[in-house]
Amino acid sequence: MRQATPGYTTGLNPMKYKKILLVNPHIPGAYMGPVRPPEGLGYLAESLHLNGIEYDILDMSLGYKLKDLSARIKAFGPDLIGITMWTYKYKTAYGLISAIKNAHPGIPVVAGGAHVSTLRQDVLRDCDAIDFGVTLEGEITLAELCQGKEYADIKGLLYRRGSEVLYTGDREYIDNLDSVSFPRFNGFQMKKYFLKEMLIISSRGCPYDCIYCPVQMSIGKRLRVRSPKNVVDEVEYWYDKGYRIFNFADDNFTFYEERVYGICEEIERRGLSGLDLRCGNGVRADRVNRKLLERMKTAGFRYIAFGVEAGNNKILANLRKNENIEQIETAIKDACDLGYDVTLFFLAGSPGEGWQDIEDSIHLAKKYQITDARFYNIIPYPATELFEYVKERNLFLYEPREYLNNASAFDDVPVFYTPELSRADRVKALRILKNVRKGILNRALKRKLRPFGIIGKIAAILFSTYFGQLLMRRNMIIRRIAEIVRYRLGRRT
Repeated sequence: MRQATPGYTTGLNPMKYKKILLVNPHIPGAYMGPVRPPEGLGYLAESLHLNGIEYDILDMSLGYKLKDLSARIKAFGPDLIGITMWTYKYKTAYGLISAIKNAHPGIPVVAGGAHVSTLRQDVLRDCDAIDFGVTLEGEITLAELCQGKEYADIKGLLYRRGSEVLYTGDREYIDNLDSVSFPRFNGFQMKKYFLKEMLIISSRGCPYDCIYCPVQMSIGKRLRVRSPKNVVDEVEYWYDKGYRIFNFADDNFTFYEERVYGICEEIERRGLSGLDLRCGNGVRADRVNRKLLERMKTAGFRYIAFGVEAGNNKILANLRKNENIEQIETAIKDACDLGYDVTLFFLAGSPGEGWQDIEDSIHLAKKYQITDARFYNIIPYPATELFEYVKERNLFLYEPREYLNNASAFDDVPVFYTPELSRADRVKALRILKNVRKGILNRALKRKLRPFGIIGKIAAILFSTYFGQLLMRRNMIIRRIAEIVRYRLGRRT
């Protein structure tokens, strides 16, 4: 165990940190690669700037190595290093933090992100190179830490006192999200990201009780929203910088129907034309209707994803989705009829799901003229009802510490089983579902690329395969060409 260094790990004599280096670790095998700048660090950077704290940023997903990080530390001379963490490949992040601490023992490290918000004290116990942890919404907590406030008085802070790891308790969530400055990404290497697309987070929180979702651990159960004016201020800021593609990453973008109407009206009032607006994180089918979808379409929305999860009401009830298959089908049909690019998100291997239920999901995925259907290997995350369900019944195929580091919703490795589906059944089901997705993608790409004749047919075959999808995700030039083609074709609808 590394010994606590007086001044920043003992809980006594808190220091002021005037310069902080923000680090986004490279995650080996990450599904999407460096698509966009990390939004969470963008919010933190903006908060630091407004509080007079100097920052620099190194996004290691852009190809930077440990030697590059060390060089940046020496050149910038931070007195605090902040690192964001996901649970997937968390041991890689631990290794990076330990390497930083070995090379620069005098600089404290603060970690944040979903992994810290979910596992709290366990993170600092597992990795003794981490000096502080920031949970939940970190903008105020990190600023107060840098300003030298007493540790015990900073809500949302994990810190060390001798051999103890202390937590000050959850910070109250920010009610007025309009008071939180949206990211400007000053100092970020914007030209190095795959897409010229800006992610917009227009709300925080989720009021639902889905048994598999860990989101509430990091953004809370109470839904808080930004005003239409504030949301479109962000859109216009990036519009003036040449951006036209905006992806709303909310978990509940359409929850308040009137707010969505307000955003559409504000976009048109400001004359922001030629937009490609997307709801790529998935919206609830019971929170849209045909009239709303029509209004969104006229304002520039062209892509929408629905979190379907299952193909029948039995499994939806097991997942506690609090919506039914009839609502889901109506929303899918309306979106397809209106010309949206539609993606459906499914879970594979939910509690109670058997082969007939999987067939129901396949039938639903094939029923409508959608763009994509993604079947995710369901993962039990700590602090979810699903995790407790699997734990109580001793259904784990791997220890949580192992699968949380190695498993991904995009992998074909089941991490638990159920009486309805054995491990072998789950492997088979995931393989079948992968082929179903391939067929749906192929048909959708053929429709989209029909104007390109034989070249379009060849491209459709290539990019509906696993290799083609991987190539498009990992190669910046191919990805950008694909996005330009998709954007221009989308403008015709």
